[in-house]
Amino acid sequence: MLAESHPLIRRMLRFIALPYCYIGLVNWKECTKSRFQVAKDLLFIFFKFKYYPDNYSPCRFWEKDRSSWAFYYGSSYNSYPRIKLRKDVQPFEYQILFNDKSVSELLCKSMGVQLPHSFGIIDPSDDCHSIIEDIFVSSGVNKLIIKPVLGHAGRGIILAIKNSTGIVIRTKEAECSLSDYVFKEKAIIQEVIIQDSEISKISNNSLNTIRVVSLLTNSNEVMILSSSMRFGSGNAFVDNWSAGGVAVGVDHKNGTLMEVAYDKHGNQYHKHPDTNVSFHNYQIPYWADVIEIAQIVQKSCSFYKLIGVDVAISTKGAVLIEINANPDIVFQEQTAGPLLKDSRTLAEFHKHDLLINKYQKNLLKNNVIF
Repeated sequence: MLAESHPLIRRMLRFIALPYCYIGLVNWKECTKSRFQVAKDLLFIFFKFKYYPDNYSPCRFWEKDRSSWAFYYGSSYNSYPRIKLRKDVQPFEYQILFNDKSVSELLCKSMGVQLPHSFGIIDPSDDCHSIIEDIFVSSGVNKLIIKPVLGHAGRGIILAIKNSTGIVIRTKEAECSLSDYVFKEKAIIQEVIIQDSEISKISNNSLNTIRVVSLLTNSNEVMILSSSMRFGSGNAFVDNWSAGGVAVGVDHKNGTLMEVAYDKHGNQYHKHPDTNVSFHNYQIPYWADVIEIAQIVQKSCSFYKLIGVDVAISTKGAVLIEINANPDIVFQEQTAGPLLKDSRTLAEFHKHDLLINKYQKNLLKNNVIF
């Protein structure tokens, strides 16, 4: 809490963590620069760009000229961006509306967008086994997805599956019977979305979602800043990087996938590692509906001006899965390119006083042509 209250303390802690960034976060198998030059680069970013250089390896800065680094905003969790974002566009006091899935669901229902059907909330103090058994009987479904109310990054998500022998619980690590599973946290129970066949051609074991990041401008217009799509791999039933998934940028003007996808470790893929389907120019169905959902959410949440939404493509169209109070900017810039490369984004970030260093501000001052 002390580091949260005093940004300089937080920045000092980040400085102490620079060796970890150098040793643990740089993909040395692919980095083509010398270790000495990388060390200089990390220090340059920390002191000149004023943020922790955890984007250096994901965004492959070693391949890019330093003059292009200013187009990257970097992580929103760094000290200076965090102060500016919370001051105007991401007020901390409203984050509970999105971080608590039970509260967020109530908020989303008022927006009139398509959502997964929810069967309610369970608490460890409840008779969770009986509640889940009753849902299977009354609903007629054979799969349920159960998510921790305060979970993030796919952690703690489980599947409940009804088969000929009974009900089993499938976690990231293993599978067991419902009667043997111990519920340890409050969770929301939802239907399992049936995915559109065009998306399943790329990855069919997981529900694959699109992350769309938006900004509400001072003129009350919704700008789409960046879009990326995540795909599960192997037997994972979630698409998160922590479960081994890959992510690729989306051209949000037309809904086609970009050429290169990345995994959590920064490895590159031109085709999905399981299905061998090429990403480049692959068209996402119902793209106009995806953008409409992002716009409705952002307009409805005018009190919170920079939001990320996760949207799935079902057989019936686009479905809002989740709202993210702090969408990962490094993830977006790694997969879909630097935010400030777009002149409108740069101008709006300036109007919201989000630019954090002179190099970003000079992009405007020097009237850079994009």
